[in-house]
Amino acid sequence: MVEAALQRPFGEIVQDIIQGRTTLALPLKTSDGQEIGRLVPLTRAHLDDAHVIGKLTDWRNTNKDAFFTQFTATPERTRGWLDKVVFASTTQLIFLIIAEDGALIGHFGFKDLTQDDVLLDNAMRGERGGHPKLLQIAGETLINWLFEAAKVRRVIGTVLTTNVPAIMMNRAMGFGLWEKYPLEKSVQNGETRWIEGEPGTSSRDGVYAYRVEIVRERA
Repeated sequence: MVEAALQRPFGEIVQDIIQGRTTLALPLKTSDGQEIGRLVPLTRAHLDDAHVIGKLTDWRNTNKDAFFTQFTATPERTRGWLDKVVFASTTQLIFLIIAEDGALIGHFGFKDLTQDDVLLDNAMRGERGGHPKLLQIAGETLINWLFEAAKVRRVIGTVLTTNVPAIMMNRAMGFGLWEKYPLEKSVQNGETRWIEGEPGTSSRDGVYAYRVEIVRERA
């Protein structure tokens, strides 16, 4: 289990999980202790799982406007991104959200992990079903795990100012700060990227995001 190895550099633990040398499942529980699902990390074994790759691809296309990088996904592109980017990293993990009945509901992850900070990323409820607060509880569980296991002192998030459901969920998870900054549009080779500008300046495209954070001092 991962708990037995937490004294090692966390990047090594991340790669052990990705390579399948260490198993990990984080139970998802309501405030009254009801277990409603689990978080299971994506690993290299999933590259050969057509069902998972297909779901990730479909969810990306269905929710394209919620991402800061926008393009038409294909199974081949999804598989290549996992192989060459996510699974090559020691600072990033993506977890599948599995409902209590075993249904694949979505995903939640983190990237850009340092000794002090980490960015939550890839939050997605792709399917109906499961507990109504399954995505929120998945986020809270992942945040708590990062504070406890990775020993960071700050978890950061970004959310578009127009994404009301995401804003509400981030507030429910306890995020503060809510610093507004502009996004500038860049289009290359059919791919749209929204680039962060400086807080307090204006967006020529009228598009903005909030930077949010949760800070916990180390014991």
